[in-house]
Amino acid sequence: MRSRRRLLLLGALVVLSVTTWGWWSGARSVRETRRVVERLEARRAELERRNRDLVRQIEALRRDGGARERAAREFLGVASPEETIVVLPTPTALPSPPAQAPSPPAGRRPGQV
Repeated sequence: MRSRRRLLLLGALVVLSVTTWGWWSGARSVRETRRVVERLEARRAELERRNRDLVRQIEALRRDGGARERAAREFLGVASPEETIVVLPTPTALPSPPAQAPSPPAGRRPGQV
């Protein structure tokens, strides 16, 4: 009788352990999935904002000749016939001055210890 009771107790303990482990791993999986969903929703919101900006730019390019001209200047490097293009050389770094020997402390002459 005692061995049967011990066996039932051991079986119940095993079932409880497996159930607890399953619940814990499931809860962890739910937390990870929620984090992924939050990141994806933030990415989607950013992409929607960028899409709205691009739609506004497209509409401006369709309606406004000045916007088309600005876009051509920026993206294609185009200039109007009335403009003069000035190309400046790329600045180069100046060489550093040569290192000077340290000066002797005040009140001493060179060669004096």
